[in-house]
Parts: sequence; C-alpha cells; structure tokens
Amino acid sequence: MVTIKQVAAHAGVSFKTVSRVVNHDSTVKDINREKVLKAIKELGYRPNRAASLTRRKKSNIYAIIADELLSVPYTFDIIRGAQEIAWQKNKELLILNVNETQISIDRAIQSLLEYRVEGVIYSAMYHRQVQVSDELKKIPTILANCFPAQNNLPCVVPDEVQAGEEITTALIRKGYRKIAFLNLNEDIIAAKGRKQGVINAFKRQGLSLDDLYIESVIISQPDGSELSTSRASAARIIEQFKPDAIICGQDPMAMEIYFVVHDKGMTIGKDIGIASFDDWGSIPELLQPNLTTMALPHHEMGRWAMEYLIEQRTDIVHHHLPFKLIQRDSF
Repeated sequence: MVTIKQVAAHAGVSFKTVSRVVNHDSTVKDINREKVLKAIKELGYRPNRAASLTRRKKSNIYAIIADELLSVPYTFDIIRGAQEIAWQKNKELLILNVNETQISIDRAIQSLLEYRVEGVIYSAMYHRQVQVSDELKKIPTILANCFPAQNNLPCVVPDEVQAGEEITTALIRKGYRKIAFLNLNEDIIAAKGRKQGVINAFKRQGLSLDDLYIESVIISQPDGSELSTSRASAARIIEQFKPDAIICGQDPMAMEIYFVVHDKGMTIGKDIGIASFDDWGSIPELLQPNLTTMALPHHEMGRWAMEYLIEQRTDIVHHHLPFKLIQRDSF
C-alpha cells in the first residue's frame, strides 16, 4: 500500500503539504498542489479515511436516513441531489435505508453517532408527518419530503398546492373547461394540497366550480390497506359528467385511465386531455401519447437539505419547493 510519505518523496514536497492537498486545503500553492496530484495519480495512492477520521475534529461526513425511500423510483432523486452538493463541498455521504420499526431506526442512529456525522437528512417515501426519535436530535437534522409532528425540526417538502394549481391552469389555458380530478386517498397531505390547488385554479381563472368534479378514487380499508376504484370511477365519470379533461392523482393511476379512455373509443389529446402528477419513472414516456405531468422536486429537495446542513443553519423552517410541469402530448 502506498503511503503518504512515499507520495511526499515522489512529489518533492513535505508530508504536511500532501496532507493538506488530500484534505482539500485551499491555501496550498498551485504548483505544489499539481505536484502532489500528479504523484498521487502515478503511485495510485488512496487516502486512509478511517485514519483521517481519528485525527480530525470534524468528520466531514453527512448522512441520509431513507425511510423506505428506496422502494419508489423517483425518490432516488433526493439522494442524487444531496450527493451532488456533498461532492461539490468535499463531504462524504452515508445512506441508510430503514423501515418504520424502532429497532431499525435505532440501529441507523447508532451508526451515525459512531461515524460522528455532522448532519442528517431524514427522508420519507411520500409527503407525510413523521415522529422523529429523540436520539436523532443529538445531530443537526433536516427532514426531506416529510415534516415533524412537533414544529421542532426544519423540513423541506413539495408544494402540493402549487402543483395542483399549475397543472389545472395549464389545462384551462389550452381551452379545457370541464375537468374531472381523480384524487388520491383524501387522508394524505398530497391529496389535500393538490385538491386545493385545482380549486384555486378554477377560481383564479373565473370558471364555475360546477364544471369541476373531484372524487377520491383511492379508499382506505378497515384493515389498513387501500382500494382503488380508478377504472370504474373514470368510466362512470366520463359517461355522466362528460369531462373534456381528466387530472389523475399520480402517474400509475393515469396509466389505468388511458385504458378506460381507449376502451371508450376516445383519443387522448384530441377527444379528452389527460394530466397527472409525480413524473413516476418511465411511465409518462411509455404511455402513448406521452403523459403531461407535474414532476416532484425530489432532486431539488435533496440539494436544498444538504446545503442547509453544510451552511450550519439552525432556523426552524417549513420550506416548500415547487413541482415542475413536464409538458408532453396528452393535452
């Protein structure tokens, strides 16, 4: 194994200069930095992070606790956004995927304390309220895609109201006037916010709410599961309400509605417009015509949360980031 002393000898500089270059010290002269980097490349030197950690007062390590985050495709963008900022700032990023069991969370927190992490992003699979362990509060923490049960931690979340208002406004500006919104489970934050946004758009555009039909088609069951009535409800609403556009609660639901519309011999984008939320994986571009949808700001949330931690902010904020309209061909 190549040592730091060998790199110093090869570069013709001191041991301390190599150490400062490896630790990204901006005060090193450019000519010496170039010598060291060239020697590192030629010798194939790799820093001993474990040894470095024991010497430093600060670990330069941050972490993401992913609460079942890895089970949904688009939520990987939270990790990607945080990683981009970590790399830009020469920080290390640990990722721990947990479930809601206390033992899983306790083990993750113990690992973070052992690594002396300087900050934690606690992220959830979907926008919801969470109860954060008191142990985690020993480390600077920000929540992403979720918010605390008590207003005692900062958080960054998607602006559900903005998403509902923007997608509805886009439909109205295209000439659609009679719109049905097939919403998610009315108990979740996203459903409530998006519904309010849809209503806001109608009011701001001066349209009658009589031409807006809203129905939750994901229904909670006594055993805790959910039942989807998407296809049956869409068929009934098309026959009875006769909308010229349908907004779907999320992209997988839109895929079901495509089948219903095709079964009725209608052409999407011509006879009826379809819009949605989330920009879920490859679904929007696999559908024909491609689905216009509101992309969740997960990448931006990851970046924003990481910047908050690195800047050592302590203000308790409930920050909302906007969705982005991804215009395709479904209306």
